[in-house]
Amino acid sequence: MAAPQPWRLCVVALSVVICCSVFHSARASLVSATKRRQLQQCTGPQNIPTLQPIVTHAPVIDLKWLDKNDQTVIAQTKKTDVDVGGLWLSKDGAATWVEKSQALNDTIKAAEPVQIIATFNQKSSPAKLVLLGVGTYIWQSNDYGNTFTARQTPTKWKGSGIKSMKMHPWRDNWLLVLVKRPDCRSLDHAQMECPHDLMLTQDLFGSMTWTNLTYNAGGKVAGFVDFDWAANLCPFKNCPDHVQVADETVFATMYARPGDYDQPWDPDVNFVVSNNFFRDLNTHVRCGNMFELVGHSVYLAFANSCPVNIDGGGRHESDFAKGITLYTSTDGGNAFVQACLPVALKQEGYELMETHDGTGAIVIVDFLIDNGFMDIPASSVYTAGPHHALFSLSLTDVYRADFGFSTDFARIEGLPGVYIANQMVARPVDDVDDYYDLSDSSGKPLVESRITFNGGGLWQRIPAPSYFNNPKCNRCSGSTTSCWLHLNGMSAWDSMSSTLPSVYSNPSAPGLIMATGNVAPTGLGLDDDLDGTCTWLSSDGGVSWSDVGEGAYIYEYADWGSTIIMARHPGNKGTVADEIRFSIDYGRCWVSIPLFTALVVDNIRIEPDGQRPRVVVHGKACRRSSNPNCSYLANDTRTSVQGIMYMVDVQQLMGTKMGQCASTDYEMFSIPTSRLDKTPACTLGKQMMIQRRGQDKLCFNGPDYKRPIPLNTTCNCTQADVECDYGFLRNGGKCSPLPKERMPHCPTLESGSYHVSKIGKRLVHADVCEGVQNIIPDTDGKGTRTDGGDDSGGGGRKHSALFGFFMFMLVSAVLLGIFFSWWRFLATESHKDSVRDVASLLVSLCVGAYYWVVEKIRGRPSGIQEHDLGYFQPLGEVPEQEAGIFTLKDEGPASQPASAAVEQQHSVQGARRHARGQALSRASCGSTSRTPAASHEGVVAGMRHNARVLSVMVLGHSLSAARVMGVVLRCLHAEHAEAVRH
Repeated sequence: MAAPQPWRLCVVALSVVICCSVFHSARASLVSATKRRQLQQCTGPQNIPTLQPIVTHAPVIDLKWLDKNDQTVIAQTKKTDVDVGGLWLSKDGAATWVEKSQALNDTIKAAEPVQIIATFNQKSSPAKLVLLGVGTYIWQSNDYGNTFTARQTPTKWKGSGIKSMKMHPWRDNWLLVLVKRPDCRSLDHAQMECPHDLMLTQDLFGSMTWTNLTYNAGGKVAGFVDFDWAANLCPFKNCPDHVQVADETVFATMYARPGDYDQPWDPDVNFVVSNNFFRDLNTHVRCGNMFELVGHSVYLAFANSCPVNIDGGGRHESDFAKGITLYTSTDGGNAFVQACLPVALKQEGYELMETHDGTGAIVIVDFLIDNGFMDIPASSVYTAGPHHALFSLSLTDVYRADFGFSTDFARIEGLPGVYIANQMVARPVDDVDDYYDLSDSSGKPLVESRITFNGGGLWQRIPAPSYFNNPKCNRCSGSTTSCWLHLNGMSAWDSMSSTLPSVYSNPSAPGLIMATGNVAPTGLGLDDDLDGTCTWLSSDGGVSWSDVGEGAYIYEYADWGSTIIMARHPGNKGTVADEIRFSIDYGRCWVSIPLFTALVVDNIRIEPDGQRPRVVVHGKACRRSSNPNCSYLANDTRTSVQGIMYMVDVQQLMGTKMGQCASTDYEMFSIPTSRLDKTPACTLGKQMMIQRRGQDKLCFNGPDYKRPIPLNTTCNCTQADVECDYGFLRNGGKCSPLPKERMPHCPTLESGSYHVSKIGKRLVHADVCEGVQNIIPDTDGKGTRTDGGDDSGGGGRKHSALFGFFMFMLVSAVLLGIFFSWWRFLATESHKDSVRDVASLLVSLCVGAYYWVVEKIRGRPSGIQEHDLGYFQPLGEVPEQEAGIFTLKDEGPASQPASAAVEQQHSVQGARRHARGQALSRASCGSTSRTPAASHEGVVAGMRHNARVLSVMVLGHSLSAARVMGVVLRCLHAEHAEAVRH
């Protein structure tokens, strides 16, 4: 080959230099343009004025916006030390405030301390306002709180004795209040529950005449336990045709004789219905103790100690058990069916979460895990199923803090099918990477976050971001394992010890999710590194995340999600806030607003619809030892704490930089397929496109903005649209059956009104995908058979099977006789050696077949460990590459509410788990060892190996086939019995 000429080399070199220069020039121009674009977007208003505080005598505990234009706001302050609770009024959208506490006090001439526990204002006439006090007085106003009139409660019942209260969803003047009877004394608690009366007013904002429904019952009711308006089955008057309710219909649980209600889940408490305010009542379910209305259905807790069945039939005393059973009614409380939960434990209480579409309920069951060292509180989540009766195990060992009131399970608002939960797993031991069962662990469990995008059918870890805005938020630097994001749930926000803001979403801000938490490599989880706690934001529905604040912040969305406001939260370090930040581009850039006085922030509040770019930040005063801008000196001796409020109006701060959005300023948002693939994902069988303002558009939606109905495109059914059916559990990509002998009685299945698919799968609740027959061949995914099959076996079929077995035994006997004669009189030694080899192989095959049959009979899914609750507990799916709560709980009749405004959530836990058995080893039948994490499959595999070795050894001594099988099966039976026992 000829050498290249020098001039050609110069041309090539010159071309390379020119290309590189052009490339670098273009790249520099692109970077410069990107920087200019980011600078243009990140440049907020210049010379932002320092915000001035509103100081109250005590910290604010609640805010309520009254009028349509959100200009009239009232603030309740809490009672601290010697200071009484107060009331403040704003007429300009929370910019300025006037105290009204003295005006309330003047109306009652200081007869009792003023402390407001609840406020109501009439929807049809918002100027009318009612305040409930902690004592015997109620205040009314007809002019937005400018003037007040005081009324004393009938029989002088106290606001502090209110257990719960509910406005009628259609009649904005009707109120029911469940309140402790005034003549009850605390000494009575040792003998009986203080009776509660159900009080009714049908003119709350007028004459306020009260009727005691206990007296209305004419001696048929001694006290009420629980209640609700039947109209709350369909608060928007959207009841199905088969559910008919009248305005006056009230559901309640009550007891008929004084002193009957004297134990948790009392058989003397009954579920009743009245259509005329208890002048007449019908007992629909004896021993129905507590109930909730969720998804157009009644969920009722039935006391297992009841002497009769749900339908009124008698029960044998041996059938009595502790705890409760959950029943549901889809026809307005007339007929109830048992809710089938695949659990084998005492059901002591439930939490119910309504699904996104409002037609189903997710059931959360609490229990305790006993690992031999401590009791670990946990919960299992069961997804909604057909008929409100069949629930499937979705996720277990969900985290519940020792001193918290809530389970870490959050519904992501505005995005159907998306939920976030925290799951506990046992920490890896030493250098072993495998996670152990919680009941085998001896220390504090590991808490890891999970997300689902298909209604709980499949859960997965949350990958940490690949880039960090704040280097201190990257706690995986230098780690060789995968990095995951873990987020604080409601148990952190409701904790009695210290609080941290939890997972938060709002339907007014589709796609936005915020939370505090930390990233951690595999083997570490939530709270393992408190110094790494940061604030996180997702603007694409939880697919990707970014850190937007070092440390813990409290946050809120405004202007229909176009604006985000956040401030430092004290968290577990007592950090104070001296600035407030806001973002107008979904968290890409943040603008800081200085505060004149620093404060310990409690919360950020906005009017209910989240429609204006204006919020109220409230908290309490701090000492200058924490921050020089605090209002209290370091040595201040005051015991009471002042409240501090700031009104943040982003539109006012931005001035003329942001106007009203035009139609071209909007984008169609959809959850993306992955962090890299922005193609709209199919969730619950459809691609849902939601309108929202574009990220780089500098404009406000405004209070008159109306978000169009989302555009939905139906998708073809895939495995992402299904979950494991009732009685099945996800095992990798398959659904494996739970042990049938451990499954509870399920009338819905036994009646034939629902058919479980043979492959153990069904459609996720509210999934609308097309072509379900391509995924589930024998049902429509909702319990109706599509293959024309018949589950029942006929007598002829049984006769045919028996006849076939007889013929098999006869032929086997004939063949065995022929074989014996050949072996005795005709076979040579070479023939016998060949037979021994074949027999060894056949015995191994028979042993394998024997255990396969045993496992099928017992219903054990392969590769899953048995959990000591009596069913298999799934870990969430954890691929290494890129898933309103109501309570039915009772701590007993002596428990009293901690607040009159909100029903206290009791935390009665379920039955303890049994400690796991130890591994076995039988020298006489070979040695099999089992670690605490070893599965039943491992034990079976060991038995099979021992049987093969033993069969070869015995056959080598020319023993008869019958004797060989006897020795093998006795050994296997001993090992199998020991394994089953453990």
